[in-house]
Amino acid sequence: MSKKVLIVDDEEDIRSYLDSLLSDNGYQTALAEDGEEGFRRLADFSPHIIILDIIMPNQSGVGFYRKLKKSEAHKDIPVIVLTGFSGYKDFFSRDYHTLPKPQIFMEKPISPEELLNKVEAILTQTSG
Repeated sequence: MSKKVLIVDDEEDIRSYLDSLLSDNGYQTALAEDGEEGFRRLADFSPHIIILDIIMPNQSGVGFYRKLKKSEAHKDIPVIVLTGFSGYKDFFSRDYHTLPKPQIFMEKPISPEELLNKVEAILTQTSG
């Protein structure tokens, strides 16, 4: 059974790129263009890991992350924050006392090999 990755990013080209990269490497993917859609996809897709952008319309990645980590059903899903915003850690700093940090922060543009290695490392840690 292939591992499932939910990709939440408002940029269609990024979603498409990540979808191709991960699918070509044996992962099953689902796509969402904002945090609201991403949260709806959780129930029907049950991802093993989430790749999450921060700056998005409707519900930001930070809002999605806060809601995810407060959800009993979904709080243990690992998250890779993948963003083009260099001040990304500031968005999460006010919640460091109450919410766990995302597993990894990565800035766009990314190395495909580095992202695949990080995804595999996280999935190996969480399944073993």
